[in-house]
Amino acid sequence: MTVLVEGVSVIIKLEAINRIIPDGWEGFRQYVPNFSWCKDDKIVRLGFLDGDEAKEFVDKLESFNLVYQGSEGAQDFVLVDQIYGVSTKCNWLEYGHLDIHNDPPKKVAACRIAGTNDDTIVTPEGWQYENSLTAKHGLTPSSQD
Repeated sequence: MTVLVEGVSVIIKLEAINRIIPDGWEGFRQYVPNFSWCKDDKIVRLGFLDGDEAKEFVDKLESFNLVYQGSEGAQDFVLVDQIYGVSTKCNWLEYGHLDIHNDPPKKVAACRIAGTNDDTIVTPEGWQYENSLTAKHGLTPSSQD
């Protein structure tokens, strides 16, 4: 499966959460700062409106000993921007654009574990394309004046 990417998303390996956080995903949920999360069976996505909010959460993850950057790039989690994609080298994640419900005008940014083929998109509970950041702001940078 793939997870939606909107705004600035923090994508975390579920395996890393289960390995490091007491009680795994259920224990981790108490630290989730908003309702813009979704997950499949391999990764968890938390969305933020700006980089500063995302950085605060990255600091929290690092305080749990989850590792952002290792010698091979992103290790346990990575930042992904809706418009610009993955922020650093990340061998375990693929970023791209997919149609919601096979409707080409409703294209969203998404990530999945590298080498997988399932394009089923997981979104936060209650998420609707019509009210989304993607519908309001698109997937390309704003033109500079």
